[in-house]
Amino acid sequence: MASDKRTILASVLLTVIFIGILKPISAQWLVDDEGCRTPNRGVGTCIPIKECKPIVEYIQQAAQAKLSSSSIQLLQRYQCGFEGNSVKVCCPDDPNSIGKIPPPDISKHENLGLLPFTCGLHTFKDRIIGGNKTSLFEYPWMALLNYNTGSGTSFRCGGTVINDRYILTAAHCLTNLKTLKLVSVRLGEHDINTERDCEKSDYGDEYCSDPVQDIDIEESIPHPDYNATVFTSDIGLIRLAKPINISVESVRPICLPTTKELKEYKLLDTKLIVTGWGATETGRRSSVLLYVNVPVITEEVCRKAYEASPAKINYKQICAGGQNGMDSCGGDSGGPLQNFIVHNGDLRGVQFGVVSFGPRFCGQEGFPGVYTRIDYYMDWILNTLRR
Repeated sequence: MASDKRTILASVLLTVIFIGILKPISAQWLVDDEGCRTPNRGVGTCIPIKECKPIVEYIQQAAQAKLSSSSIQLLQRYQCGFEGNSVKVCCPDDPNSIGKIPPPDISKHENLGLLPFTCGLHTFKDRIIGGNKTSLFEYPWMALLNYNTGSGTSFRCGGTVINDRYILTAAHCLTNLKTLKLVSVRLGEHDINTERDCEKSDYGDEYCSDPVQDIDIEESIPHPDYNATVFTSDIGLIRLAKPINISVESVRPICLPTTKELKEYKLLDTKLIVTGWGATETGRRSSVLLYVNVPVITEEVCRKAYEASPAKINYKQICAGGQNGMDSCGGDSGGPLQNFIVHNGDLRGVQFGVVSFGPRFCGQEGFPGVYTRIDYYMDWILNTLRR
């Protein structure tokens, strides 16, 4: 039913977008009676617009993100003629060549104030950590999702603190759990095996974290468009049963891409950071919070890597990693893809993605990890939050 509604909506939009643009077609777009050039000089075929699947899908996606004037102008440039009263477009041979849909504009959203201005702040002590172990207080927004397995409880997913009542995670950590039941979230953890986490600086000073906060779940909210078969819209929220104490050094909220500057932050070819307690290259879980740097790769390369799988890689995802031994793993599902950048005058942790899926074996060469891209879901996140 939802698919039918989207098809009807797209048909209406096709008419609205192209109405009133009857004008001579520039010869520069035409190659011959059938071939044509797209606005970016790619090769295409001049056919009725409703027969051009890439354009129809673009309109459907653009409609979900609130169709902008720039999207309409881009579509109008694909016009190459008419067949009766039907507009014809230069349908690209490369379906991925059409421009990307911009993230939704949430600058005036009424719930923007529910995300704290003081976010992404962390403490880095003077201590050299071996390997990929993190320092105490370095990633204070990390959360562990605790599940009842029927024979006890177990941490099976990660997440991040985004305000004093909500955890951001992956939809697959919240739905279709079979024998598992999500019961609580742990905050302020660093080493799972210790009762209280303490470290010494290089100068011999000892510092300790506050006790962990274990808080029950009030509501699990997977994204309504989450598709477990093709791994789309793999994002969700958890509302906790009581407020989190975010005034302690070990528990603080992470920043989300809410501003124009953060949404325009260059991701491609940038190394971002994944954190979690997931499986290591030895196959065992780590008791201590780990980090790994992963380079962001193109959507095209990522799509080719997963072309034999059911996964549908799209612009609402980020692909990163794919280097031998450098990736996130199953236990990190729902955790953050993040970086430290200057925001609101300070160096802050900003989350750009949520760990969604990857190859069967962690850190496989040529198979990047796939992350849900948060800026395309900021409207849903804000619409879902309540005081």
